Amino acid sequence: ALRKSICTLQKPFGTVLRELELAEEFGVSRTPIRQALHQLSAIDLVKTRNGVGTVVTAGDPKTLEDIYGLRIQLASMIGDFATNECPATAAKSMSDLHADILKLKSKSSSQDFWNLNEKRHEITTSIIENQELRALHNLYYFKVAPFWFQLFLDTPEEEFDRLVREVEETAYWMEQGNMLTVANIQQNHIAMAAGRLKIRHRRMRDALL
Repeated sequence: ALRKSICTLQKPFGTVLRELELAEEFGVSRTPIRQALHQLSAIDLVKTRNGVGTVVTAGDPKTLEDIYGLRIQLASMIGDFATNECPATAAKSMSDLHADILKLKSKSSSQDFWNLNEKRHEITTSIIENQELRALHNLYYFKVAPFWFQLFLDTPEEEFDRLVREVEETAYWMEQGNMLTVANIQQNHIAMAAGRLKIRHRRMRDALL
């Protein structure tokens, strides 16, 4: 829940997370909060700074280009490491997800968008054969989440339409068993999101000049 609140910008970059306040928010003792913060620190979503406390580091604009550049390369490696066809169970799950997305399209919320994206990510991650690549793919998905979630908040209908297309394309090629094309689809959609974010940040910078 705390990871989700960071990735969906309820606790954006730079927010100071205080154990007592979080314990009250989630209705638990400080011990599980401390454990959760430790786990989030291990995947670089937060950092503990002397004299400040635990600070949200996910969504740092300075890391945007580096993270997306790495994610694009990681996506291409999904196909490179594949030794088998895409499992039929994963293809079925992605096809079912596409049907669920279409049902929600006309009345989707930011919560729906997050949940659908996380399900898409889980299905894709499950077919990565190389365990180390799977771990990195999962790690950088969450590190970059605040960026693409902001795109949805800016233009929800457009981003939802892009999600529909991505899942539809992925489901089709999963059904064909073609892991190389599935990897290429991931790579292309990540690269396009990086491009949209670059434009957004340039416009924001120009507006401040």
